[in-house]
Amino acid sequence: MRKYSEDSFDLLIKFPRKSVDLVLTDPPYNFTKEEKRFIHGQFLRICKGTVIVFSPPKSQWILPADQYLFWIKPISTKNTSKRYSSFVEMIFVYSQGVWNTGRHWSQYTNVFMDLVDDAKLHPHRKPPSLIERLILNHSNKGDMILDPFSGSGVVKDMAMRHGRECIYNDIEEA
Repeated sequence: MRKYSEDSFDLLIKFPRKSVDLVLTDPPYNFTKEEKRFIHGQFLRICKGTVIVFSPPKSQWILPADQYLFWIKPISTKNTSKRYSSFVEMIFVYSQGVWNTGRHWSQYTNVFMDLVDDAKLHPHRKPPSLIERLILNHSNKGDMILDPFSGSGVVKDMAMRHGRECIYNDIEEA
């Protein structure tokens, strides 16, 4: 495991071309289109396998993707007093790499309803079960996974659990 605590824009340009097997990340949702294009270009340059990016439907990541997945989040009543709440996040998959097929068919649907295990750990934590499924579907033991916006560290935790290497970055811990 390699941990960084720096601005991801600065960090990504340091990685050699095709140096990781899987990029799996949940970037901040307030990036401009230009920032998204820059980051996405770095993902494609760095990754020799699959790039997977979480994104809200109202501020989608880079189009087109090879596959679009959807995470139906647990229902919450916050912020519903004057508008509808968003209970869906999109997951953009840009595939060039591993696709493990030896698992039960239910692991390959494009709609997920996994629950966050403990939101107190991080306000934007993703469900470990969903991250685990994506890692198992798109990487092999020993593969290098990059999460340049690690936040709660769930990608690192699931990578370690399943024998993957992980590079993770969280500027908040700088």
